[in-house]
Order: sequence, then structure tokens, then C-alpha cells
Amino acid sequence: MKHELVFHQPIRVLSLAGFLFLITLLPLSSLLTLHADASESATATPNQTTSASAPAETAVPGQNKEIGTPALSGTSAVEITPSLMPSETQEILISETASALIATTTSTLSPATSTTPTPTEPMISPSSTASQPPSAGTALQETATPATLLPTASASLSATVSPSPSPTETATSTPYATSTGTPPPATTPYPLQSVLINEIAWAGTIASANDEWIELFNNFSKPINLSGWILTDGGDINIALTGTIPAKSFFLLERTDDSTIANISANMIYTGNLKNSGETLRLHDPTGALIDSANAGGGSWPAGDSSTRGSMERRGTGEHWTTFSGSGGNGQDAAGNAIQGTPGQPNSPLSPPPSPSPEASKTPTQTPASPPTFPPLTVMINEVAWACTIASASDEWIELYNPGTNSLSLDGWTLSDGGDINIALRGKINAQGYFLLERTDDSAVANISADYVYSGVLNNSGETLWLRDPSGALVDSANSFGSAWPAGSSSTKASMEREGGADLAGNWETFTGYFGTGNDAAGNPIKGTPRNRNSLLFPTPAPTWVPGAIRINEVLIRPHFDWEGKGGVDTGDEYIEIINIGPGKVFLKGWYLDDIADGGSRPYKIKGVTLKPGSMVAFFKTETHITLNDSGDTVRLLAPNGRVVDEISYLKVRARNLSYGRLPDGSGHLAYGLWPTPGESNLLFVEPFIPTTGLPIACPESGVTRIYLMRHARHPAQERWLKALGFGICE
Repeated sequence: MKHELVFHQPIRVLSLAGFLFLITLLPLSSLLTLHADASESATATPNQTTSASAPAETAVPGQNKEIGTPALSGTSAVEITPSLMPSETQEILISETASALIATTTSTLSPATSTTPTPTEPMISPSSTASQPPSAGTALQETATPATLLPTASASLSATVSPSPSPTETATSTPYATSTGTPPPATTPYPLQSVLINEIAWAGTIASANDEWIELFNNFSKPINLSGWILTDGGDINIALTGTIPAKSFFLLERTDDSTIANISANMIYTGNLKNSGETLRLHDPTGALIDSANAGGGSWPAGDSSTRGSMERRGTGEHWTTFSGSGGNGQDAAGNAIQGTPGQPNSPLSPPPSPSPEASKTPTQTPASPPTFPPLTVMINEVAWACTIASASDEWIELYNPGTNSLSLDGWTLSDGGDINIALRGKINAQGYFLLERTDDSAVANISADYVYSGVLNNSGETLWLRDPSGALVDSANSFGSAWPAGSSSTKASMEREGGADLAGNWETFTGYFGTGNDAAGNPIKGTPRNRNSLLFPTPAPTWVPGAIRINEVLIRPHFDWEGKGGVDTGDEYIEIINIGPGKVFLKGWYLDDIADGGSRPYKIKGVTLKPGSMVAFFKTETHITLNDSGDTVRLLAPNGRVVDEISYLKVRARNLSYGRLPDGSGHLAYGLWPTPGESNLLFVEPFIPTTGLPIACPESGVTRIYLMRHARHPAQERWLKALGFGICE
């Protein structure tokens, strides 16, 4: 059984008779316990703290069940910190619950100076908190704070009740690796991989195999306070992180002391050992959510080298790791050797495959001079068309820019994505000039000749480009943070343009739609500025005035009738209708219809259609090849420059032959359940009246006997629908 202490509001001084009556109610064993406790306990200082176990629902945020710190349940005791004035009396009640006593409670009283003390209200400190002890199996470091018992010459009636014959000291534990205090609670987990484990030097350095270091990377666009975050290997490494990691920046942890990387200060020092045979690192946020891991599958490390001390570097956000390539490293170890990694800066690119060595010449040749090293941003990656062109999803292109006043030879320079793109550049780039690279052949930008044709693919999900000079020094990068591309559009095929400055997410923008140059393989305008000044650097002109206002007026998602009138019933009868609400006519050549941004069907380029005010035109799937998904979709109308003019979205559609659109035409009110009316005014669906009795009559024009229908069923869409059912209308 569990004995639990409950502190109630102060009780007035008991009379002697009442006190004797209370003693008669206690079992002899309890009296012995009280006597023993009174003999061994002393009167402590007036501000001593009373501690008991915390309820399960007040567990410290950030505990993680994976690392052996399960939340406790079944307790109801709370921790109180009373400040007791001299000669105060507290009532101690003993109750029984279903489990053993978890914490020993020690109350502090001043020695009584008379047999009739003056009652005083106990003052409870507003800083009273609840603290939950960890389970016996926790793998985290603990800091114990034993209670201090100070004996004095005299003591008042026992202040401690315990089921054990002697007082028990209570250890105060925390699930964090240091005693810096409990971090502020967090209620919402951070997004997955908002902070990345980016580089691990599990092999140490040339100076010492014990000089390990770890690098984190903030994948967010805002700073992150690391208080309450935990980095652990589930064993001897349990780091309670502190400090702030700026947006798109690195956080360096060095083992034992700050001499691992002698000339770069660590953001934090940790203890523990990374086994060369391999283990798993896990990063948890203050709620305990797993944000990232390294070598999650366990086993040996996927990269790194114990012989060269090369670090294990991350490529992107997945479990793709490579060993430090040997170039672009920074920092020195404790003995002055070069660090075989990139602490505090972007990871090294994969080196291009070495060129075959020429056959040895019989005549000795002089050793060539070391290749020159260029400062950062001598040449810049200026524009990246990772989204390709309207003509082809394979027609990617990249533009370099020389901001200097002298022309440069690019012989020996390399441009790489760390994967399938490894370009050994050659040629010259003029002062303040551009260098255009086109993929596969010279037709990506049809009317502008490429300076270089390369192979490889830029993933639409994002990757990093690295530009290095002949010495291997990193000169520039694009999307060095390794997540999704910061700009560009796969729906409009707009390029990613650099505004200037370092490779930061805020310095990249999407092509504005103005001042574009070049045509693609099909003659469409390139959505970018190949070999020309980026559109971001021009003042954006005022929007071109359009004499009419164009809107998407109606979409039919699930047809079950030949609405196009070409025979047959299939998904080709899906359509998108647009309307000109005036006041002038509009020529729609070069405008686009699309079903979703950055995905879905290929955009459809409208061919020379003129819409007068109030008129409508429907574009069927047989022409546009745009599939309207029954599960929900977005339909967009784009101007020739890629600007979104109008868009509407709908949710899941189950009914057949009911369209979604504006009611009335061109208005801001959208409704589902319209008659399909391609090229005509929208109409709310109302089941037409079909008489089931009556005499058939002969229509005077044709002489065909049909059932006569009421005049209100004369809307063209209703007429077509009724004729499909075998009914007719006499004029």
C-alpha cells in the first residue's frame, strides 16, 4: 500500500485532550514510527522545501519514450514549497492508495517554545512546481540533490511520516543532459527536418581519434532556439542543446573541449563517444518529437573514413551520405593539420571523375605550377531553369555571370550537383558577361547559342549546385541549404533568378514575367532571361491594361453525356469555360489554361480566340488534354507573361453531369450543381417536369409523335438532356 502525505490548510492549535484522543486512534506501529522519526529528524531551517512526486499529466515536456524515460502514471501527489513561520502547526493526514510511496516529504518546523503555540497561516511560495522523477531504466544523466537534515537540541512533534523506519533522501532528476534547468515547455512539435544532422566526424581528426565533432544545420528560414532539444545516440551521448541557431546556418559541437577544431569556436561542447563501428544519432525537439536522425538503420556508418579522418557529409535531406571529397575543407585540428571536413560551412561537392592520365613521356617535363585560386563570387551561378521550358520537360539550362571587370578563362573550373551533373567547364566568360549552359543539346534555348552543352538532370524537388575554380576552391553555390528550390515554377516554367549577393534563399526569386529573352524549341517565349540581365534587376512595369475582364466561368468535372457533340461519351467531354465580362473585347492568343500550380497536366496554350464582352467559350479536354480530377483540383487562367489572372478550386465530385461555376455568370459567387452549359449562360440545376400521363401529340413540323413537355424545360441544356432520354419538345 502507498502512504501519501496531504498538506491541508492550517488547523488551529489542538487542545491537550484532542491531541491525546488523536494518539489513541493511531496503531502502535505508527506511534513507533512517529517516535523514531521524531528522534532522528531535526528541526530544519524555516525555508526548507517539501517535495513529492509529480502527477503524470505534468511530465516535463521533451521526454522521449525512445530513450527510456516513460511518463509515470497513477500518482496524485504534488510538490509544495511552504515557508513556515515560527510556532506553526500543520495537520498531517495519512491516506492509502494503490501503489508504493514515491517520494519522501520533509516539512520544516521551528522548535516550539511553549506548549500552546500561536497558530499562524503557512505561506505557500508562488514558485511551487511539480517535478517528475525518471524511471529506473532511463539512459540519461541525472543530477541528484539529497535533502539535508540538520539535527538540533530539540524538536517538535515529528514532521516526517514515512512507511520506512528511517528517513529517505529524495533525488531530484531531470531528463536532460545538463543541470542548466528545465527548458520552456513546447506544445507543438517542430516540422520534420527543420534542423538537420548535417555532418559527423565520427573518425576524429589526424591529431587525435578522440577529437570528434558534429554539425547541425537550421533548415528553417527563421532562427531556432535549441533550448530543450536533445541529441542522443541512445547510450553515452545525451546532449541537452542550448543556444540559438540562425536561419540557414550551422551549429558546431566539439567533443570534450574546444580544441578539436583549433581555429573555429564550438557552439557547444559535449561528452560521449561515437563508435567507429557505427551507431545512430537522433535529434528531438522540446516536445520529444523526432526531428531528424543519422544512420537510422543502424549498422556501420554509411560514409566517413577512419584512415583519412574524412567526415561523413549529408547530401540533401534523405539518408544520402558521402565521405568528405578532399577539397573545400576548412579549419585545423589540435596539431595544425587540415580538418578533413567542412565544419560550419556547406558540405564539399563530389569531385568529378578524374581524367585519364596521359602516357608518360620519355622526355622529362617540368612540374606544372599550382592552379590559381579565385575569391568567392568571382563567377556567380546567376540563373537556373530547373523547371525546363514549355516545349520540353528536359530542356533545362543554367547561366553563369562574371561581375568583374576582366574576362576569365573557365578552363579547369567545375560545376557539379554532387550527383549526375559533373561539368568540366571550358571557354571564356567576358567581363560583366554571361555563360549559357544547355542540357543535352543546343535546342533548349533555340535562338541563343549555348556556350556549353552538358548532361545530367536537375531534380524538381531541389538540389545544390557547386562552382569551383581550378584549385578546387568553392567560388559559388546555388541552393546550398539543400532543400527545395527557393524560386522558379514548374507550372509556368519560370526560371530561378539571382538578385545578387551570397547564396541565401532571400537572394533568389522567380522570373517576374517581364523582359524575358529567347524562345524554346517550339517557339514559345522562354520564361527567363538567358544570357541577359535578370528580370529582378529591372523595375517591374505597371500591369498591362486589358480592355475586358476574363474569368473562369464554369468547369465540368464528371461528364456522362456527349456535351462536346462529337459522338461518344468519355472524359473528353470535360471542359473549362471562360467568360469576358467586359467592357472591351479580348484576343486570347498566347494565354494559358492549367489545372494546378507546379504539377498536374501540362498547361494548354490558347490559340487565337477573340471574346466579345459577355461572350463565353468552352475548351474541352479533347483539345486541352487537361484532366480535371474527381478528387479535387484547381483550375487556373494565366496571361501570356505567366501572371495568374483567375483560378477556382473544387473539392471531391461524385455526381455526374453537374458542373461547378459562377452564378450569375462572371460573378464572385461559385456554386456546385449547375446544368452543364458549355458556351452558354450558367443555370442552377432543377429537375425538369416530365409528364407521365397524357396523350401524345404530333409535332406539326416533323409529324413525329412525342410527349409534349412544359415550356419551362426549354433551356438548351435541359433540351439536350431530355432528348438523350427519348423525349422531345414541340416548337
